[in-house]
Amino acid sequence: MPSSPSDLIAAKGIAIVAPVFNEGAGLKSFVNDLHHAMKDYSFPLEIVFIDDGSTDDTAAILREEQFTVIQHETNRGYGAAIKTGIENTSGEIIVIIDADGTYPADEIPQIVDHMDRYDMVVGARTGEVVNIPLLRRPAKWLIRLFAAWMVRRSIPDLNSGLRAFRRGAVEPIVRLLPDGFSLTTTMTVAFHTQGRKVYYKPISYRKRAGQSKFRPFADTWNMILLILRTVVLIRPLNVFIPLSLFLAGLALAVLIISKLMGQFMDATFIVLMMTSIQMFVLGLIADLIVRINLWTH
Repeated sequence: MPSSPSDLIAAKGIAIVAPVFNEGAGLKSFVNDLHHAMKDYSFPLEIVFIDDGSTDDTAAILREEQFTVIQHETNRGYGAAIKTGIENTSGEIIVIIDADGTYPADEIPQIVDHMDRYDMVVGARTGEVVNIPLLRRPAKWLIRLFAAWMVRRSIPDLNSGLRAFRRGAVEPIVRLLPDGFSLTTTMTVAFHTQGRKVYYKPISYRKRAGQSKFRPFADTWNMILLILRTVVLIRPLNVFIPLSLFLAGLALAVLIISKLMGQFMDATFIVLMMTSIQMFVLGLIADLIVRINLWTH
């Protein structure tokens, strides 16, 4: 529990948003854990479940509880459920947590405790017990390294489903957040790219109850595209400058190697160098557009 929360948290409170889709198998256990974790919380608290078009007994279980429940008539996606929760709550600090039982609800107070000093606190799945399927780990590792390189920051956990963030920090980028599973990835990249203060708190990660909705190939590809798109939209020079330098280095390598071979590859050198210059200029133009947009909105 926060011992000395900021006046803003005490006044406007905390909103916990839990997206749910066909989680009947483990929902009762999660609800009990959430009740236990937050039962002694003495400040304004909203707990909202977003039923994203479930077709099992999820809706019936939630009707038995005293939480606020918002239902999507059809399955719109994990990100869409989170955005619905953000739109329908008023707490200054928003906590999101998956309702599949993988994330420990009792970590929420400790995560919120850090919000006096950070714009976002992520429950990083680097604790003592981490049950991530082995087949997913290589892809997650590569994507995390790629994202860290793009934002020039270390990222222990790119897409954790347990995190807290300030409403004022997320509202300007809500329009960038996708409706699918990649919402948390986009949020992490956007916060780092904007220079926001982000803290990663180690947590355990349990084996999920029920069946995962993660699609390895489609969702991995979407994550890569979203990382690129998000960085280009916020800090385009992070993409265009390295690309320009790579092409310039390649042009110089062609120049040196072709000279050593006694046959100057002038056309290849010129094309690579001109492309490098074009990438540099495009980066400057994109950065100018981003800055103009920030100044005028």
